[in-house]
Amino acid sequence: MTLRRRERSTTARPWLTREDVAFAAELPLLWIMALSLRERRWTAACRGLESAKARLGLFDPGPVARIAERAIGSSQPGFDARGFALDSAAGRSEHHLQILRSVSPGGWSAPVALDGREHLDAALAAGRGAVLWVAHFCFNALAAKKALDSAGYLAWHMSRPEHGFSKSRLGIATVNRIRVRAELAHLGGRIVIDRDRPMAATLAAQRLLKRNGIVSITAGAWEGQRLAEIDLLGGKLELAVGAPGLARLSGAALLPVFAVRGDDCALRVAVEPPIAIERGGDADASLQDAARRFGERLEPWIRRHPAQWRDWKSLTLPA
Repeated sequence: MTLRRRERSTTARPWLTREDVAFAAELPLLWIMALSLRERRWTAACRGLESAKARLGLFDPGPVARIAERAIGSSQPGFDARGFALDSAAGRSEHHLQILRSVSPGGWSAPVALDGREHLDAALAAGRGAVLWVAHFCFNALAAKKALDSAGYLAWHMSRPEHGFSKSRLGIATVNRIRVRAELAHLGGRIVIDRDRPMAATLAAQRLLKRNGIVSITAGAWEGQRLAEIDLLGGKLELAVGAPGLARLSGAALLPVFAVRGDDCALRVAVEPPIAIERGGDADASLQDAARRFGERLEPWIRRHPAQWRDWKSLTLPA
């Protein structure tokens, strides 16, 4: 199996986007909600906010609704696709509230349980570090880091400059710093991927792993030169293979991580057993197999918590 090679991007980031303007208008309201509402009311408040945005034409639930209805709706009688899409968007907004509460006086004090820490302990006992491949659910960005920190682990997170609320130069320099600040409180540090020097981040991560450190990478296709296509929910999803590639190069354990809110409303972060990586032979085949195995772990979590998964728009279904 040959991985898809992404062409190096030469497109300059925009100075400002339409999405930046919309978020700037919404940010004061989100901050008021984060500070004035009890956390148990956040879910309903965010659902109401997204419903109002949809009615005003500020948010289109259609794309997520259509994909989710095809992927999971047929197995659920009476599936409300539009309501599902609103719940999905509300999860993203609630994560924004967690971020804003975290950087405000008093912080965000909600407990986050960590399951499967024995897998992380075993990886560190082996002395070659751990690569955490974190599934892209709506609460993963802050909850996973908070859970690890509370349990005594400090990871370094590898991400792009656009990590946060905005993809523009102005947004990266301003509002994205809010999210980065919230996450850095629970991290050893951050490794930023530079488009002009992509290997620099990989080398920095390898040095950390050589010191038996922990590196976390969110599972997605935003960055990375090599992309694997996996089967998921009857369709196809692309994943960058930087995480398994890093584990293969360093000998570190590759641990899938899933952060979700359960039926009891508690936030839980689960570290699963390592994904085995073939370190000899063809590299592409090894990385493709690791991505396939991650997809096999991912699908049950999506089926249990479908509205919390953030990549519905990236899922390609057959015609």
